[in-house]
Amino acid sequence: MLGLLVSQPVQAEPTITTTFQFYDIYPQQIKDIGPELDRHTPIRVQGRKFRGYTKWYVRWQFNWQEQPGRCYITRVQTFLTVNYTLPRIPAQHRLSPATRAVFDRYYQALFRHEQNHKNSGLYAAREIETAITGLPAFNTCPALETAANQLGYRLIERYAQRDRDYDRETDHGRLEGVVLP
Repeated sequence: MLGLLVSQPVQAEPTITTTFQFYDIYPQQIKDIGPELDRHTPIRVQGRKFRGYTKWYVRWQFNWQEQPGRCYITRVQTFLTVNYTLPRIPAQHRLSPATRAVFDRYYQALFRHEQNHKNSGLYAAREIETAITGLPAFNTCPALETAANQLGYRLIERYAQRDRDYDRETDHGRLEGVVLP
């Protein structure tokens, strides 16, 4: 039996750094959860309050090889930084098990929604790496650098629009279950 080995370029996953920023709420009853979220949220976007938020940032770096009359990409790395801002009820806050259960269900749905925003950054980072890796050789390295960075910024905007579309289509998660009774 004869085997054939084929080499294909391997795409590395972006290096991901994730941080969480929490704001505390103190509901006594189920009916208090919504007002507590609205009162304590630090999240303001274009004058509107939100109860959860995901900020992602993608950066990239690349190396090239220069030969007479041509310059081409040899290596690309992407880095994704994700910062979640979410509510929490402090562990020492006393409340009924029913109130805790309602908040926990809400939080899980909210976090799933926010993870989908993180995915926009992840998909952007992956596509940036693939796209820059696939650039053809340029006559000069400065021209290659400009083209690679412009491509990266266009892809960032595409995935930022994906986030805006996602919020519009899900009514900021309400249609995915980010609701309180």
